[in-house]
Order: sequence, then C-alpha cells, then structure tokens
Amino acid sequence: MRTAIVVYRSQTGTTRALAEAIGDHVRARGLAATVVSVGDCDPSTLEGADVVLLGCWTGGFMIVAQGPDQPWRMFVRRMPAIRHARVGLFTTYKLATGSMFPRMRRELGDKVEAIGLELKSRTDRLTPSHRLDLDRFLDAP
Repeated sequence: MRTAIVVYRSQTGTTRALAEAIGDHVRARGLAATVVSVGDCDPSTLEGADVVLLGCWTGGFMIVAQGPDQPWRMFVRRMPAIRHARVGLFTTYKLATGSMFPRMRRELGDKVEAIGLELKSRTDRLTPSHRLDLDRFLDAP
C-alpha cells in the first residue's frame, strides 16, 4: 500500500483542519495517510513515504513578505532529502498568499526534486477544485 505523510504548521487551527481534510481525502483514495504537526513529526519518517504534503499558514505583513513561520522553516532544515516521493505544498491564508509558495520552495532548496502541487485555501475545507487538484497530483506518473 502506498503511504502519505501530511505535515503541517498551524497557528489558529485552520491549517491543521485543512491538513486533516487532505489526509481524509488521501485515505479515501486508498493510501495509508498520517497527519502530523511539524512539532510532533520525526523528519526521518518522510524518507519512507510515497507522498509528502507540507503545509503552513501564511504569515507576513498583510499582503507583503508572506512566508512560512520559524517552526516550519526549522522542520524543513532538519528533514532529509526526499528523492523518491511525490511532494506537494499547501497553505491557508486570510488576504493573499503572495510570496508564500516561492519562499516555501526556497526553504526546501534541493531537498526535493520537484513540487507537484501548490494548494491554497482561505478556509479549513477542501473545495471540489482542491479535490481535483489532489487527485491529479496523486495520479500523476
């Protein structure tokens, strides 16, 4: 059975709830999925996963300087290179994501070969469009 790990950093609970919804959707697609916060995740567990989804709430000053917070960045610095897994990113936001995904990719550096998904949401729920994007991501060769 394929495995997925959904790792998130949440400030108010919105990103946590979105991560759990993503985990539920991934499980419904037949993968064994674990949903865990950056504070509770052993970075070495990512090495054995087929799918890794990394999420963080969008921090910044209203609509400028968006980026992941310090605990997310510290987790990424500790995590091993992920060469064999499909990797996706997700974020929740209030006004705009701005530079969030570019900064997440920059923090990841060469630890991943490619990012196959960038999912953003103002809420803690998956929309039909999000579900389609996740399905495409999971089904891609």
